[in-house]
Amino acid sequence: MKRFKHMEKSQLPSSGDKRASERSHEKLLVSYSISADLPPEFTETYDIATGGLAMLTNAELSLDLEILIRLELRGDPGPKLRLRGNVRWSTYDPLLQKYRTGIAFAGPSSEFERELLRYIDTLHDLRTR
Repeated sequence: MKRFKHMEKSQLPSSGDKRASERSHEKLLVSYSISADLPPEFTETYDIATGGLAMLTNAELSLDLEILIRLELRGDPGPKLRLRGNVRWSTYDPLLQKYRTGIAFAGPSSEFERELLRYIDTLHDLRTR
């Protein structure tokens, strides 16, 4: 996989951090829904990698809950990325009065990974001009 200079490779510290994919702290608009029958919630990511993302939610989401995710790069004419993921953690942040929630993507394809990296790279380029 191509490494982008603005992404970090996790160091797998002794604290038990098992993240092994390249990460970016670029913010992407994301909508998520816990069911196709419910309207989506909208928020932004604060950490994203090809294996998952971290986002803020208004409610605690249950561990292993499957959610439907749509990522959107503002101003990008390309289609939104659509995928499924599972909640890996959801912790209340009293300073933000929101839940920090980690999602693991459910079997992302290499095409999805390429498109996600393109999104992140485009966003980074727009922000550094």
